[in-house]
Formats: sequence, C-alpha cells, structure tokens
Amino acid sequence: MREPPLILIVDDNPANVDILQMRLMANSYDVITAADGEMGLALAREKLPDLILLDIMMPKMDGFEVCRQLKGDPALPFMPIILVTAKTESKDVVAGLEAGGDEYLTKPVDHAALVARVKSMLRIKSLHDTVLEQSTELEKQLKTATKIQTLFWPVIPELEAGAHIWAVSIPASYVGGDLYDVIKLPDGSLLAYVADVADKGVPAALIMAALSSKIRSESRVHNDIGQLLSSINRSMYNLISEEGFFATIVIVRFWPKYGKMQLALGGHLQPLLIVKEGLGDMPQLNGVSLGITANANYDKKEITLSPGESMLLYSDGLIEAENEEKELFGSERLIRYAKHKKDRHIGEGLLDEIRKWRGNAVINDDLTMLEIWRD
Repeated sequence: MREPPLILIVDDNPANVDILQMRLMANSYDVITAADGEMGLALAREKLPDLILLDIMMPKMDGFEVCRQLKGDPALPFMPIILVTAKTESKDVVAGLEAGGDEYLTKPVDHAALVARVKSMLRIKSLHDTVLEQSTELEKQLKTATKIQTLFWPVIPELEAGAHIWAVSIPASYVGGDLYDVIKLPDGSLLAYVADVADKGVPAALIMAALSSKIRSESRVHNDIGQLLSSINRSMYNLISEEGFFATIVIVRFWPKYGKMQLALGGHLQPLLIVKEGLGDMPQLNGVSLGITANANYDKKEITLSPGESMLLYSDGLIEAENEEKELFGSERLIRYAKHKKDRHIGEGLLDEIRKWRGNAVINDDLTMLEIWRD
C-alpha cells in the first residue's frame, strides 16, 4: 500500500466529490476523482488505488456494475470499495455487498463516519498486502526447498549382471515426506529403500532429511538390515515421537551378480514381486513403523530375484492417487496392471497409468516408486 494511501472517488455529483475530496485531503490522503462509472472503472484499472469511494446511482454505468467488474477481474489487486449512496433500504445495502462492496456509507456523509470507515478499510488493505507479500516470500522459499530436496535423490548406479534400478518421487506439494535412496555397499551389494513420513509439506521434508542422513550413516555399521532398522527406529523415536510423527519403510539389500535379495519392512506396504506369470509369492514381512516405540525388532526375509523378474517398492501415494471424481487408484487396479504387464520393468508404464488416472485432479499425496529388475 502507498504512503500516503491513494483514494479514488467515483461520483457524478461535483458537489459531493468536492466535499469528500476536501475531507480526505485534510486527513493527508492522496485523492483522484472520476465523474461517472465508466471513467471510474478505467481509472481504477490504470491507477490501482488503495481504496475506492463509489457512488451507486450514476450515468453510463452504475456503481453495482463497476463493483462487479473490479471484483471479478483476477488480474487486479485487492482494492477495498466503500459504497456511498442515499439508498438506505436493507435490500439496497445487500445488493451492494453482493456486488462486491466491502463497506457502506449513506448520504449525507458524516465526516467522522467517513474517516472511521476509510481508516478501517485501509487497515484491511494493509493487512491483505502484508499477507500477500509474506505468501510470495514463502513461495520463493518453498521453491528453493524443492530444489534442495532434489539433492537427496541419489544418482542411480549402473549395475552388473543385467540388473537395473529405476526410481521416482513426486511430492504433493513443493516438498514432500516420501524418500528413496540407493546406497552401494563395500561387498558389491546395495541398499535400496522407500520410506514415507506420515505427513506432508515442510515438517515431513525435514524429517525425511534426518531419516536419509541416519540411514546412510548407520548402513556403514550394520550389515543386517533387520538390525539396521532397529537402530534407525531408536533414533527416530527419540527425534519425532513426542510430536506424533512416524515413518514407514520397506528396505532391501540386493546382490546384483547373484540376484540375492534380503527384505525388511516397518509398517509399510508389502512390495510386489513381478514374475513372468504375473505376481510371485512374497514372504510376509512384519515390523512396526519407525518412531512408534523405542524398541522394535524387524524380520528379515530372503528371496532370489531371477532373470526376467522385478521387485517394486512403492509408497501409499500410488494406490491412494485420486482422479477427478475422488476415486482411488487402489490396490486391485495396481495388481491387475502388474499381472498383465508384459515388460520386465513396469515402473515407468505404471507412472504413466497413474497420470492418466489422475487427469486434471490435484495431486493429493506424495508418490514414490523404486523398482529393481534383472534381464
């Protein structure tokens, strides 16, 4: 808002304009005037005043129509409008407010009432502009946070013996609480996981960053993925349990040369094993979410990923993806797609399927997938 504020008076009666202008200038406001509705509308769009005093009964275009056009133009900033009229019936007041008027003054205008209404509307204008500036600054910061979060996504390594990894994470907002990582270990195996913090936005993203760092540091200490999750869980419990946060995770250790794979899970969705005939049998994985309780044990299961097979890890944002009718993509649709997909690698095709399902619907949850497969 300007200092001093700029006020536009729109009235076809020169005597009324003179009185209002004199009173406002006496209170140190800058004033511009228009003699009819069309001129007032044009001047408002050109000068973008901080406040408009608008007569209702005018030639060419009445105050109601001026009000509707100004309030209905999304390109214009917020300009509070005080309707000034001799009409005092409640239906006229209601009509003015429904047209977009913010306040009402009746003629003849009382000086004290005029100054009070103007000050009140300018306070609202100032608060609105402040919130808008803060929102713009916050959006800039969130865009920066988005760029920073992408630094957590690993460079997917080239694997030996015809093995491959593919992964993607799409946040519902600027930043998200989903996480994946691929960590090469000294013995030629690699650690890969998908995790999901039970929230969205900035708090979830900060917890995600802490979880990522902790897993990378602890993976150097614990060779057993069950013990690794127990250690991570204790750390996350101390960090987030009091605030009510928790995280789910599914983690694998994979030896590309042999197809050997160890799996463990903490409160997460079971991964899918895709074989030539459709879906393969998976051992049941058990374990509580990270941060729920201080001491937890996690089962470790082992399978062999044969040539032509793949393992898909994913977050609940996949099956909970909503379309424009608020319908969920769902587990049944996911399983049906996996069963009938002929390619070894289904992740990218599944992502396209999710996008088609969503259509123009707003992304309602973070979505992450990680797939390991062998030629």
